[in-house]
Amino acid sequence: MEAANPTDWKTEKLPSKRTLIQLDRTFSKQEMKRIRNGLVPEQQEDKWFVYWKENTLFFHRSWTGYCVYVVRFATEGKNFRMVEADVNRDSKQYSETDDGRDAEMISYLIDVLLLHQMANLPCDETNPEQHTLMQWSLVGRAMLGQHPQNE
Repeated sequence: MEAANPTDWKTEKLPSKRTLIQLDRTFSKQEMKRIRNGLVPEQQEDKWFVYWKENTLFFHRSWTGYCVYVVRFATEGKNFRMVEADVNRDSKQYSETDDGRDAEMISYLIDVLLLHQMANLPCDETNPEQHTLMQWSLVGRAMLGQHPQNE
């Protein structure tokens, strides 16, 4: 499997309306190998295009190309730590405004999309049907354990 490259999909730059959030999660060398591969969508149900460039992980919505997260990492011995992220705050492109929720969402997306791990969707929705719809709109077929480049 080849790693995703910035030119593999249509992308928009992160807009000037953004915020910087602090992150603090450590990954092993093995986990980082998978994270650096990124994700190139193969069908409509793959909701994200993710690529690695210069110690930074870029998350773009696959349909629009909008950049939502730009996540920076630092090396710490044999491990790697997420340290901060620029987050889209252009309400025409992305509606979330809660920094804490975005921090949780970044970890969720990494777990589900890149590490292929089951994780709990960070949301307050208590209606099971609505919760499932939210999860589908966010990660598509990855919520079913189906991933591009894995079939």
